[in-house]
Amino acid sequence: MGKSTPLILWLLTAVVAGATLFVLLSHTGSSEIESISDEASVPGGTGREILASVGPHNLYASDIAFVRAGDNAVDSWIQDQLFACAAEEADLENSAVSKFVQERAKQLYLRDLMIEHVISSVSAPTDAEVLVYMNSHPDLFLLEKHYYQIIAADSTIADSLHTRLGWGQNFQVTAQNFSLGQKAAIGGDMDFITGGEMLLQGLPMEIALLDGLSEVVPSSIGWHIFKVSETREITDTLRVMRSASEGLYNSRLEAALDSVLTMTENRLAVEVVH
Repeated sequence: MGKSTPLILWLLTAVVAGATLFVLLSHTGSSEIESISDEASVPGGTGREILASVGPHNLYASDIAFVRAGDNAVDSWIQDQLFACAAEEADLENSAVSKFVQERAKQLYLRDLMIEHVISSVSAPTDAEVLVYMNSHPDLFLLEKHYYQIIAADSTIADSLHTRLGWGQNFQVTAQNFSLGQKAAIGGDMDFITGGEMLLQGLPMEIALLDGLSEVVPSSIGWHIFKVSETREITDTLRVMRSASEGLYNSRLEAALDSVLTMTENRLAVEVVH
């Protein structure tokens, strides 16, 4: 919902990328893929430990180490390779699709190498930097607000509830009767939270700076209505510093990733053909 969402998707992609690459390579079942895998391992391909074989296709210990596969990787590879061989024997392979899968696998591999490189280059902020960051964003980190929330299943219900709340219907009673959130039983009470902490949950800036009743906010789990009833100075500085540190680090990381994309795009011709 907020600016941090793309960054979260980047990081999740990086975590699962090794497994994605392994699956893509395994399902292709092509001897060309195997030769690529051989070349990417130990130069010359000699003296390598074979973990499993299906016909002429081999799975090497070094390949498993590369993709950091789990305990069932060998059994999964054997089953996948059997299916792949059966598809080749049945002449089901589409050479264009196979080529795309190979190129896409390499793309994911190289992308994740770059993301990991960028992550390793971004340092965690110091306490002094975090305090400066908090003081430069006082509305987000030096004040905390008492939030309440209603989650509705669809936009029609959310809009209807929002209209009733605008007429003065009690928010907490409405939350108890209609909200799907975990806090519904206590009137949607989220307790005191800083705006910065709301941003880290993926909520937009207007919710972080909210005073009073919000508009309807869509998300992947439903339609949200928020209310802020009270604002005060922060009472748990250490908790807020941890959140501010995460926010500052995320902004640095996102800036570093954006910089790589921008500089690379400036060097290369990028065109979308409709």
